[in-house]
Amino acid sequence: MVLDNLDRVQLTLDYMEQNLKTEIQIKELSRMAGYSEAYYSELFKKITGIPTGQYLTRRKLAHAICEIAAGRKMLETALDYGFDTYAGFYRAFCREYGCSPAVYLKNHDPVRPYKINLKQEEKIMLSKKAIRGILEHWEMEQETVGEIYYEGSGRSSENDFQVGEKYILKTSALAGGLKHHIEISQALKESDIHVSEPVPAKDGKLIVQEGEIYCILCRKMNGNHLDSKKLFAQGDEEMAYRFGEITGKFHLALSRLEQDICQENHLYDSVRTKAFQEMRKKAGLQLPTSFEKEYEQNFGELYEKLPKQVIHRNMNLSYIFVEEGNMTGVTDFELSEYGIRLFDPCYAATGILAENFTDQEECISRWLPLYRNILKGYDDVVHLTDEERKAVPYVVFSIQLICTAYFSGKEKYADLAEINERMLMRLMEHQAELCFLEE
Repeated sequence: MVLDNLDRVQLTLDYMEQNLKTEIQIKELSRMAGYSEAYYSELFKKITGIPTGQYLTRRKLAHAICEIAAGRKMLETALDYGFDTYAGFYRAFCREYGCSPAVYLKNHDPVRPYKINLKQEEKIMLSKKAIRGILEHWEMEQETVGEIYYEGSGRSSENDFQVGEKYILKTSALAGGLKHHIEISQALKESDIHVSEPVPAKDGKLIVQEGEIYCILCRKMNGNHLDSKKLFAQGDEEMAYRFGEITGKFHLALSRLEQDICQENHLYDSVRTKAFQEMRKKAGLQLPTSFEKEYEQNFGELYEKLPKQVIHRNMNLSYIFVEEGNMTGVTDFELSEYGIRLFDPCYAATGILAENFTDQEECISRWLPLYRNILKGYDDVVHLTDEERKAVPYVVFSIQLICTAYFSGKEKYADLAEINERMLMRLMEHQAELCFLEE
């Protein structure tokens, strides 16, 4: 099985977690990942947001302070986690947490650190009290704190919180995604695209660490979210076209960004080596025997010819803000990647269908004009290549395969797994209508 960069780094994270009380060298981690030390170190920092050594020290400290809170002696614990002296442990703790172990324990109740999984977005459990403690870094602890709900699905955001009327607090178990948001936001400020700007904390830093949690505070965008349920119910082809145009203009701005601002997404390999494998495990789901062969042959021939650039990667309508029909901005770049540009408009189109899906033929019939208008609006701005036009159905299928495989592994998303699975089977029946060839 072919491993991608996330898989390889995840192997080393798991190894570190199991061997925190031993001496771990970057040499053995890079060998485990199958890369040179220099490339592994660069890749690790790009994905997690911090150097390997600093990550390892933080995990040691997080586990150590938890054991100390449970009653274990500080010196014994420090030595057990590889610190030569208690003074060394003390200095390392102060550097990472901004206070002594004793002060930290006075103000916090440490819990056992959860395992980091780079491919899963698990909810970070934060109480309102904990959030207010975080907001002290911006002197906003007195502001009201509320949930954020996605337009259309009605689901609440797992890691973002409304702060007062003008701000959004973003939290993560890793700093990498938040750094992507900051870097892309700052780069887009030079274009016509408005973004959700991060606000410096009182110490001037944009990213704040509170225990194991990383946070940024962003200004809320002007305007309103695009509403996929409303767009679908009204069959608003004009708005679908405008959204395609907006995505195209957004991509023109993103195309000026350097590739190495974020990691690369190998969509074709991910489907071929992972999603298909997961789908074969699903009881009761049988893909047509010819489908996988056709996908690998046709999409495989096209994939390397498709234009690639920095993309949003999670292009949901609720991340686009409009006012009087005009885009006022785009937000949420934590998942941004370097990949085929066709992914974003196709992801947005399938997202509309997912939020409104029923098995009735009328549902697909209502959605197809919206889908075509999104692509048309996008094409009128970026001008799709012949290879992209031929590849559109396979990109749609790729998204559905990945979503179905991903959600199937999470009990709390069982309903989304079922919807995406049924969508995939329906869309396969309409493959000819998914083509976007020159008229």
